[in-house]
Amino acid sequence: MWRLAAVTAALALASGASAGAGRDAGDPAPTTASPGTPVQAVAAALAFAAHDDPEVAVVDGYATLPSAVQRGERPIDPAGGHANPCARPPGQRFTSTELAAIRAAFHGRTVSFIGDPATGLLERQPGSLLLVATRPLLGDRRGTVMVISCVPDPQQVLVNVRWDGHAWQATPTGAG
Repeated sequence: MWRLAAVTAALALASGASAGAGRDAGDPAPTTASPGTPVQAVAAALAFAAHDDPEVAVVDGYATLPSAVQRGERPIDPAGGHANPCARPPGQRFTSTELAAIRAAFHGRTVSFIGDPATGLLERQPGSLLLVATRPLLGDRRGTVMVISCVPDPQQVLVNVRWDGHAWQATPTGAG
């Protein structure tokens, strides 16, 4: 009987200790057990990188870039063998769930999805915003998403994201 009580007490202590693990002392208790899906972080980063542009085109799928580029440690270097994400289609398109999450992050603004960015740039008005995203690099409650703006030339934008207990939020660099 005492073994059952000891096991029960140990489990209660472990669950109570792990409930606060990974949180800063000043962070409020999360209202959702786990962060949302990675595409929600990507969607927040894309909407953030688009600023207030009323019409945005997004390449339909994730760009594949080296980890050092995704972390913002190196620039995209097509001469060095990196694929230019603004010149070729991604290997795999977004799923319907991912498309819906990205549309939702733009809160009513017009978002179109383009399969081939090189063709899309030719078909759009000069200066029209075209964005490409890489897969997010996420921890438990924070991470980064590399967004590439294709106009006028590929420009890397490293967007910090954090889970606020309800949704992934993009934060300006240095904020946190």
